[in-house]
Amino acid sequence: MINSDNPDRDAVQLVIQKVSDTIDKNGLLDGGKSVLAALSGGADSVCMLSVLDGIAKKKGFKLYAAHLNHMIRGEEADGDERFAKELCEKMGIEFFSESADVPALAKLIGRSEEEAGRRARYEFLRRVCRDNDIDFIATAHNRNDQAETVLMRIIRGTGLSGLRGIIYKRGDGVIRPLLDVTRSEIENYCAAKGLEYRTDSTNLDTRYTRNNIRLNLIPMLEKEFNPNIVSALANLADVTREDADFLDGYASRLYARLGAPMPKMPYKALHIESLKTVKQRSIVSRLISICAKDAMGKDYALEKKHIDAVLKMIDGVSSGAKLPGGLDVSVRYGWLEFKKTDIEQKATQSLNYSNNNEFYVEVGLDKLYNIEKIGAQISLTLINREALSEVKHDILLDADKLGLDDNGIGNAKFVLRSRIIGDRIAVYKNGKTKKLKSLFIDRKIRSEDRDRVPVLCLNGEIIAIPGVRISEIYKADKRTKNYLVVHYERYEN
Repeated sequence: MINSDNPDRDAVQLVIQKVSDTIDKNGLLDGGKSVLAALSGGADSVCMLSVLDGIAKKKGFKLYAAHLNHMIRGEEADGDERFAKELCEKMGIEFFSESADVPALAKLIGRSEEEAGRRARYEFLRRVCRDNDIDFIATAHNRNDQAETVLMRIIRGTGLSGLRGIIYKRGDGVIRPLLDVTRSEIENYCAAKGLEYRTDSTNLDTRYTRNNIRLNLIPMLEKEFNPNIVSALANLADVTREDADFLDGYASRLYARLGAPMPKMPYKALHIESLKTVKQRSIVSRLISICAKDAMGKDYALEKKHIDAVLKMIDGVSSGAKLPGGLDVSVRYGWLEFKKTDIEQKATQSLNYSNNNEFYVEVGLDKLYNIEKIGAQISLTLINREALSEVKHDILLDADKLGLDDNGIGNAKFVLRSRIIGDRIAVYKNGKTKKLKSLFIDRKIRSEDRDRVPVLCLNGEIIAIPGVRISEIYKADKRTKNYLVVHYERYEN
């Protein structure tokens, strides 16, 4: 309840209520009970940490915080890290921190420090979540950030998906609880609560696109065209989101059929002739974006000019394109191949952003794969009932339910990988799933061992966790005629 006789209390209650409503309306905490707050030390993240700490008990989640030192501003950056750590100690919140040479990364991958910093930050936050079984990453994007993002994408060239702006909840567990709160409301909250925060000097550097938009373009638009331009742009994102989500969902389902590279090849691909049967150019553009993300990671994004370059390849006008971040796209044997270049791979390795236990191996039939990172061997074999007694096995899956046949795996793509945030496996025959985190807890698998537990997927769906659980949907039974036999064996590495 807002108390108009107490302005300070009003400022605090307004933000708390908005954040609480945003969480409930958008299901930000559905499916999890722990949150990692990305804490830069600025007003936005300090406000978010304070609000989340205040509502954590009521909402039933545990709060953590993490800070990445970008090594761009020397002592000032070190001061931000110390401030974040001391704030968490004072609030009794478990804190994680790390340093990353963002200028070096930017040069290595040929992108701006702004983009390189964003990439390093999310890689760090994801790793903290994996190592500590945290469900969500909360970032302090606010309503002004939303307006700036929409305007920046319009300037660079975007479609419906870009106009949707920053989304409340991403598929990889990133949530934005402050997205309905304005920057002025955040500053009023901090003032009313007496909260100190750090001011990043690079926020005044107009060489960064977002800073230039915030400091120069938006004030000009407010003065010359619309004093409520921030609200207008944020509202544009709101009304666009539902249509964009529908089209993206349709394109994702289509990608599952058209985006099937040959097994064991180190690239993602789209079948060109199949793409030509899709009459809607907007859907083809979405398929290109999805395939690029599949190759480079969920944070990767293409501008319209990059998508247009790939569209020319489909039309036969060109045979290849080098896209930002080290993504090469080429036409080969009727496929559009999306491949991460050596520069991109070296960038990841050189800055040690990956968990040492991470692995990702595409596997085929009738071959023994040695996964050194987890000290295990695995093989897949397709057989009928008569041959079952002749083959060593640990897991039996129904090949017919999996859509396999006697001729082999066809376009099916098997992958053995480490777990990721949000992984689920079917534990009932009706398809009801359970989070791997909960399953590991039930099986008393220690947290430090969970990244070494392999996950077997078929076309992106988890069908088995060797040594732990088989998907109930695909488990073989007495009526099974054809089997996918999985032999999995651990050894000391």
